[in-house]
Amino acid sequence: MRLFRWFLTASLLASSFVAAQDASTTTSSSSSTAQTTDQKPAAPQRTTQRPKKVDYSKPVSHFPWIISPYMARHVPAPVIVNTPRIDQVMQDGKIMLSLNDTIALALENNLDLAIARYNLDIADTDILRAKAGNTTRGVASGLVQGTPGGGVGGFGSGASGAGAGGTTSGTGGAGTGASGLVQSTVGTGSAINSFDPILTGTISLEHASFPLSNTVTTGTNKLQQNTTIANFNYFQGFKTGTTMNVSFNNQRQIDSSLFNSLQPTLSSDFRLTLRQSLLQGFGLGPNMRFIRIANNNKKISNEAFKLQIITTVSQIQNIY
Repeated sequence: MRLFRWFLTASLLASSFVAAQDASTTTSSSSSTAQTTDQKPAAPQRTTQRPKKVDYSKPVSHFPWIISPYMARHVPAPVIVNTPRIDQVMQDGKIMLSLNDTIALALENNLDLAIARYNLDIADTDILRAKAGNTTRGVASGLVQGTPGGGVGGFGSGASGAGAGGTTSGTGGAGTGASGLVQSTVGTGSAINSFDPILTGTISLEHASFPLSNTVTTGTNKLQQNTTIANFNYFQGFKTGTTMNVSFNNQRQIDSSLFNSLQPTLSSDFRLTLRQSLLQGFGLGPNMRFIRIANNNKKISNEAFKLQIITTVSQIQNIY
């Protein structure tokens, strides 16, 4: 009897242990299945890498293609896709934004700033243009501050600012001047010669035939003449007001005249001319004025870009 009770007790304990193990296995399996079901596919990665900064105030090297500095340069398009920060602040289909996140998102996805960045490149090209001896075109430096609801006076007031890419037409100048500065006196002063070397050349081959009624001077009633011309000229101006001009002219001519004993006729000359201005246009001051203006415009553009960022952040805080 005792043996039977002991066997029954052992059987019950074994059954309970097996049932507990099965329940644990089922629970863990259900938990892993639930975790697998709750996992969502990873969001696709957005490519938001901004183009590499290029210094357009420096010319392209002649190596390896000698005409590279004289070819058009292409400016990369702005990045207009949403940044990955959008996905980071998304929770359960809702955007959870702190003030710092709001400012960061607005600065990363702002077309006004994308347009303002081009002003920095335009200022660089103006410096390159001035280094060649040309006048400056100027750089827009107006601010965009007309975002609805982002006015300084409070939510919903909106400012009436203007600038390149703004909500209203902007002057694009610093203060009351156009092209980055007041230009009422920019056109005055001595003319500036090209600081870039200018090389020109002329090569021509000509064949001419002239019917003649009088054969006394040529000995033929049809004069045929071949003329070859090869002329080259080099010109360059310098910042001191000096100009240099080098010319090399060549001509070869031959005709069918029977009385012309000198055949062919060759003429060639080489000339080097240096000219220095002694009064108007003398020295570095008047000849480098546009380079200084372009460098100042670049500084204005940098400060205007910083002010645009400050203005944008201020509008974002007011809207938030």
